[in-house]
Amino acid sequence: MASSNSVGILSIWWMGVQYDCQKGSSLRLPAMQNVTQVAGYTAHRSRQFQPGECKATPLLLEGQALSDFSPGASGELQVVADTGQSWVFPDAWILSAPTMTDDGGKMPITWNMNTGREIVGS
Repeated sequence: MASSNSVGILSIWWMGVQYDCQKGSSLRLPAMQNVTQVAGYTAHRSRQFQPGECKATPLLLEGQALSDFSPGASGELQVVADTGQSWVFPDAWILSAPTMTDDGGKMPITWNMNTGREIVGS
């Protein structure tokens, strides 16, 4: 019988450090996307590249630095699911500096990336 488990927990590894995230993280892989071009009474399809995007809300814990999440050079982002799948993006970057809250150290972050690979565990 096929497995019926679905993704329930995502962990983020940014620049080699693991961060636990609040529920609600999302991941879109980099890929080509269709774009509708309207001309007269007809719709046409063209394509363009859509960067990947990961949105997550890690918690800033004691001993961790908020400055580690400042926008800067690209780095490695890993997204690991509790189901065994993982995605590795060697060229991810943070779009803007996160705002950290006093509600548990929550800091929503958005990464973009050009390339990556998916690893499916068994």
